Amino acid sequence: MKKSAVEGSLLLVDDDPTIIQLLSRMLSNYPTVRFATSGVDALRLCKEAQPDLILLDAQMGDMSGLQVCEALKADVALADVPVIFVSSHQESELEVAVLEMGAVDFIRKPFDAPQVLARVATQLKLKRLADDLRRLSRIDAATGLGNDSAHAEQLQREILRAAESAGPVALVLLELDFFASYEALYDRKAAEACLVAVADALRRSIRRPGDFAARLGRDRFALILADTAADDALHVANRALRAVEALDIGHQGSAVSRHVTCSAGVACLDAAVQGAPDARAVDDRRAALERAADAGLAQAVQAGRAQACLALPVFAEAGTDAVGEPD
Repeated sequence: MKKSAVEGSLLLVDDDPTIIQLLSRMLSNYPTVRFATSGVDALRLCKEAQPDLILLDAQMGDMSGLQVCEALKADVALADVPVIFVSSHQESELEVAVLEMGAVDFIRKPFDAPQVLARVATQLKLKRLADDLRRLSRIDAATGLGNDSAHAEQLQREILRAAESAGPVALVLLELDFFASYEALYDRKAAEACLVAVADALRRSIRRPGDFAARLGRDRFALILADTAADDALHVANRALRAVEALDIGHQGSAVSRHVTCSAGVACLDAAVQGAPDARAVDDRRAALERAADAGLAQAVQAGRAQACLALPVFAEAGTDAVGEPD
């Protein structure tokens, strides 16, 4: 069998081991082919390592393929994973139903090997293109950092992941000090070069693969720190401020330094207040975290700039997030 030109990780889901074996042989040239014989196991495997494509049996005993697909589409982290349904049923109503649910294709049993290979290869190619477009649409063109949309999505994803693992997640908001004065004193080219240099310094200040840096506005940036407690997040924020100062970019219009500096606000959702969230709870926690970081940034500015201040979100008993006073 000719090796597929498209690489990718596949998850085969069927409660019939014979079907699993048959598909596994057909798709053996792909580098990663995992399988599950129940819907529960399929969802668990998806969360452990997100596949590039799922081949999902429509009818299963414990949990139907439609229920599995519904659960996937409801999960922020898994909603974009393409699903090809497989079924021995010939009714067009089932095919229409799964496509309306968000499936990308429908393959009927018994399988035709060339057809299966062609459809799998096509969907993996389309996913790669979609992923590339998604990445490009979420990158700030000037600095190469994530943009506002990417930041919002990443923050929501990390809040959900932190809740599931009962771990913390932190947010750092940074703002260049007196950047309006910098733009007024220096030309546009110098201002753009300054932003690029600052973005690079912030990127270097986060050292773990799971951390994320974004540009939120003309002179505002953010760091999302996965599994990071408040004190550690404050340490990262101060490291980022030092990295910006170390650039030694002259700034005659600054009232706090002879070179470009940043102020920062730090906030953290502590593991102690985490719990299984619904969609509204995730939105509430994100809003509370952002308000707290913004409050910390405001305090840093009021305290004289070029420093980081911490503010902790406080959860009301009724379930509504409120922000306490900055530390």
